[in-house]
Amino acid sequence: MLPLLLWGGWLPSQSMAPTDSVAASLSLFEFFHQQQDSLPILNLNTDWNRLVRKKMKEEYQPAGLMFRQADGSMVKLDVKIRARGNVRKEVCYYPPIKIKVKKKQLTALGFKPINNLKLVLPCKKGSKFDDCVVMEALAYQLYEIIHPIHVKTKLVQLEGWQDDEPKHSFHAFLVEDEEELVARLDARVVDRGVVRAGAFERDAYLKMCFFQYMIANVDWSVANRHNLEVLAVPGFERMIPVPYDFDYAGFTGTYYAVPAPSLPIDDVNQRYFLGYKVTKEEALSTAKFFLSKKEEIVHQCAVFDLMEEKGTASAQRYIGKFFDLLEDEKKVIQTFANAD
Repeated sequence: MLPLLLWGGWLPSQSMAPTDSVAASLSLFEFFHQQQDSLPILNLNTDWNRLVRKKMKEEYQPAGLMFRQADGSMVKLDVKIRARGNVRKEVCYYPPIKIKVKKKQLTALGFKPINNLKLVLPCKKGSKFDDCVVMEALAYQLYEIIHPIHVKTKLVQLEGWQDDEPKHSFHAFLVEDEEELVARLDARVVDRGVVRAGAFERDAYLKMCFFQYMIANVDWSVANRHNLEVLAVPGFERMIPVPYDFDYAGFTGTYYAVPAPSLPIDDVNQRYFLGYKVTKEEALSTAKFFLSKKEEIVHQCAVFDLMEEKGTASAQRYIGKFFDLLEDEKKVIQTFANAD
């Protein structure tokens, strides 16, 4: 196992403080996120059997989180973890998890006292489930190209340990916590009152809607803020919709994803546009914007090499069909323009 080669196994009693390379201004999430050219290895030592068995109760349980710094030294944190999420917690063997670290421990180690980490795991064991995690992480990265107001993520290699023995090894990804998101943007979450499409910055709303269509995702809603953060952000007069959770997107490819019965499609791979009162002019201008980003988006799919080659090629084909449609103005109007 990789951790055995690098670290000599899990060291349950060892705790090392970060070196000066860890800036005091970084949160734990930011520390991992800044490692753009590498895949951080996270060791998580806990009772995995209990986590799976008790996942519906979302009870915290003790765990040890261990990771390596750039200089080779290691940090071991005593943390608590619990299952989180809704559908995934029910249909998947491994639930997404929340990791809570003591703020005093973080401060003592030189990190910001933002003490929550959100981690998305594969639904089950196996390469196809691993690929779904990678594809969802890729979807988040594609949205970073589309709009500057977005949720950050970071792919990691997760090594699961139990009773000081290796138990699991798979890709997972960290998702920026809401507290961290609003702090980074100096924003405010709008979580009360009725939200309508007209309340959003129109450009941000249109780009978000086109993006959801691009990845074939209909698992979102403005009315009940389903899989959308609604933010008031300095510099924008109206609210900004920020999408997250793309496991139901056709692009991601999870086995359990199905469209809502109220929609006129039978399969999540059937793209369906949910934008509200989009004019012909808006449809054409937004299509033009996406076409201007085509090379960057396709390149991001091509260089995302954590899947097998056929997976990378599949991602490019999936996105390519979207851009083929955008090249035809008539089809753009037919597909996206729905204003009266």
